[in-house]
Amino acid sequence: MSLNETISDQQLLLIEQIMQVKTGKDLHQFKRPFLNRRINARMKAVGVRDGSEYAKLLESNSTEPSALFKSFSINVTEFYRDSFVWECISSKIIPQILKNTGTRSMQVWSAGCASGEEPYSIAILLKEIIGTKNLKFNIIATDISADAINRAKQGQYLSQSLKNLSPNVITKYFTPINNNTYQISESIKQLVTFQQGDIISSPVEHVNLITCRNVLIYYDKPAQELVFKKFHKTLNDDGYLVIGQDETMLGVGTAKSFSCILPRERIYSKLVSGENTIA
Repeated sequence: MSLNETISDQQLLLIEQIMQVKTGKDLHQFKRPFLNRRINARMKAVGVRDGSEYAKLLESNSTEPSALFKSFSINVTEFYRDSFVWECISSKIIPQILKNTGTRSMQVWSAGCASGEEPYSIAILLKEIIGTKNLKFNIIATDISADAINRAKQGQYLSQSLKNLSPNVITKYFTPINNNTYQISESIKQLVTFQQGDIISSPVEHVNLITCRNVLIYYDKPAQELVFKKFHKTLNDDGYLVIGQDETMLGVGTAKSFSCILPRERIYSKLVSGENTIA
């Protein structure tokens, strides 16, 4: 059976309409090439030849709409991905946030957390920096995929995901299950609250730091605009935003609401009446 990998505009519109009815999800926010890749992957998985046939399957099969939407969650990640970014967060961003918050609690949002490596990385980083200091912090982690959230809550990872961590950190915060799998410690798990949901409708508010890395590249500009507006509203006035290495605010109107303080690391501060700076 051959597969026609070209999905016409009419076929895509029909698929989007069916998905809106079946799942309540709006696929317009995703970039067309990303949608094509995910839909084609599902078409190959179920053995249908074109977009029209796949639309019929979505309409008649009760589980396929959910399977398609699950495929939109990108879960390729690792602890301390792009280690130079984490070094900068550790040496510059966190100290500045602690200076700003004083004795108050600290709140972090990991948006698009996938299987949990990023929020757990933040928890380990904060645990190492704050140590025994009497400062409370909480990390909220969200993702659209219920499967990803469940895997994150379980907290089990292959050794490949830990390759950027020092042996000391692995020993402190992980327990080996077998030769290739590790369980993250309860002391780290309890610092992270996982919630399923999309970024824009998330009820998270009043945070000091948002990390949303390697998620926005899959959204079109109007959707990115809504996401950045959400981030600006959610951040405290002295808050910071970290996005992925392949992501940018270029072409997004909301960019004027942020100051890119560390371009190489893609770290921004929220602008209110003036720029935040880091010494």
